[in-house]
Amino acid sequence: MRLFPYSDKGHLQTLFVIMVAFALLGPTFGIPVTPNFKLTLFRVTFFVLLGLLLFQWAFRHRPEIVHMSRIRSHVGFFAFWLAYSAVSLTWALDPGLGVRYTIFLFMMITLCLTFPFFIRSEESLWRIFRTVFWTSFVIVAYGVFESVTRIHLPSSRYWGQDAASVTSVFTNQNDLATAITLLLPFLGLALYSLRGGLRQKGMVYLAIVFALYCLLVTGSRGNTFFALPLMIVAWLATLPFTVPREKLLSWRNWLKGAGVVISIALIVGFMYMVLFDGATRGKLATSFGILLDIQGTTWNVDEWNGQLEAGAGTQGLSIVIRWYLLMYGLRFLRESHFMGVGAGNVEARMEAYRELLDNKVNIHNWWAEILVNFGVIVFALYVVFYVLLLWRLWKLARLKTSPQVSPLVRWGAHSSMLALIGYLFGGMVPSTAIHFTPMWIVYGIALAVVVVGEHQKACRNGTDGGPATLPDR
Repeated sequence: MRLFPYSDKGHLQTLFVIMVAFALLGPTFGIPVTPNFKLTLFRVTFFVLLGLLLFQWAFRHRPEIVHMSRIRSHVGFFAFWLAYSAVSLTWALDPGLGVRYTIFLFMMITLCLTFPFFIRSEESLWRIFRTVFWTSFVIVAYGVFESVTRIHLPSSRYWGQDAASVTSVFTNQNDLATAITLLLPFLGLALYSLRGGLRQKGMVYLAIVFALYCLLVTGSRGNTFFALPLMIVAWLATLPFTVPREKLLSWRNWLKGAGVVISIALIVGFMYMVLFDGATRGKLATSFGILLDIQGTTWNVDEWNGQLEAGAGTQGLSIVIRWYLLMYGLRFLRESHFMGVGAGNVEARMEAYRELLDNKVNIHNWWAEILVNFGVIVFALYVVFYVLLLWRLWKLARLKTSPQVSPLVRWGAHSSMLALIGYLFGGMVPSTAIHFTPMWIVYGIALAVVVVGEHQKACRNGTDGGPATLPDR
């Protein structure tokens, strides 16, 4: 039997889809092997898939990667990043942490690149969108169930506790909230960008309701009051360029849209008031006090007296601790002559200040994590390629520049762009993102959309793409 990955119906294509589902479910399906390592189904399927691919390339076929030439600059940057991570072990304070971090980086970059590798058509693109949708639906549906029953999964930090906290398949609330904000643009835009029956649109509508409810009950201020509004503003700004003029000027469409938005707001608000009795209402209410908390800190940690005091705006320690984690991280960066402290070694450097920072050693900011670990060069390149990806997605999403692409690709490009824009704030919420698979999956989907979309533009020579429809199953 021919085991060949490049057919949409091939065995490796199926294994890829399964791996993506397990990647989203994270540590939920896994067996603890050591206190610091869990053998998850994602890791099993990842290495099985990688092994089969290497076997194919070594003994049966040459790798067919010509189509990925459209993103060769991104692949080149990822290769440089990995090489820099390996070299940085030579000056890392704790090489063991550096090796572990580099392995995670290799896995996540490989996960990211499997999307443009396997997705070569609209059919395979839609298959992965469908997989992500149903897996995410399970995640937010369990979050609703968890908020009512307080039954937490073993992966949750609240496992075995009667805590009014919602983490679903993740370890903490912030990870769940960030995953939701990455998902929401795909759901919201699907309501008007893709054609489908009442059942299909109803499931998308229900997923949005569940997702917004879970976002509120997590109490994530960064995602609820910064990432989500930023995506909404970006969506409104790009709406006139991504929707045909006749549809945009139709008052019927605006009435339908207003009805959907109002109904979702009412349902989510009702659920939040009736189903959840946690303390996140007070936490969310302090969101705009974050700046007051920062004003009460110092930019120079040498001037800090070492005493943590509740912020004046939020009346809590979270923002203050995050601020000093960032300030210590920037000090480590300067001490490294801006070359970075070495892969994964922010935590090693932060150990000396653990007691001052309420036992926190991770920098709790993905952008700062890249900057401090790998230095200015890698960080600058990461930002450049991030912006470049946003620009390429925008060109595919815009009607004027890409009339040739199908509505499915346009929807994928616009949704991916908004999700990555929201992550500018969302990336400041989780404790670390090196193994935060939802972010890497969205990045991979964005690269795949670029590959498929730019191929369509090159092949169709100005002809309009056909309509995209929601599947029957």
